[in-house]
Amino acid sequence: MMTNSEIFSGKLQNVALTHLLQTLLSSKATGILTLQHDEQEKSIYVRGGNIIFASSNVPEDRLGNILVHSGKLTQAQVEAALKFKDATHKKFGAIIVELGYLAPKELFDGLKLQVKEIIHSLFCWDEGAYHFTPGNLPSQTIPLVLDPVQLISEIITRLQAESVDGP
Repeated sequence: MMTNSEIFSGKLQNVALTHLLQTLLSSKATGILTLQHDEQEKSIYVRGGNIIFASSNVPEDRLGNILVHSGKLTQAQVEAALKFKDATHKKFGAIIVELGYLAPKELFDGLKLQVKEIIHSLFCWDEGAYHFTPGNLPSQTIPLVLDPVQLISEIITRLQAESVDGP
């Protein structure tokens, strides 16, 4: 069992993502688990062992793309919000609420969906590297607090359904 301040890293080929998340939960860790595969980098933010956020450098994982894919926004709304973002330098989420595209609760639900989608995509990686950096999280992190056990259960169910139905 690791301590809350322990840095650990390795290769995804050697450990299951479920094991990494369980280790963080059982040790009540706070920090960032970063996973890399080729040019892709995705991070899971944990506080007290609970997943509170995730980020990604993959364009498909951006909030606007997730909201379009889930039918919450149109591509035109995303493009308008991005133009507004470039002009004001405000956060995308704040802009879509300000423009009336989503209510604050819908934005919160969209952010949770984004985190789930990022983490779901990580379960499809069979190689790459991981690194856990303990410590305080960035202040701009919006804490969503997702139960890792429930999240993993949802993802496994989804992956099983996808393997039966196809992607």
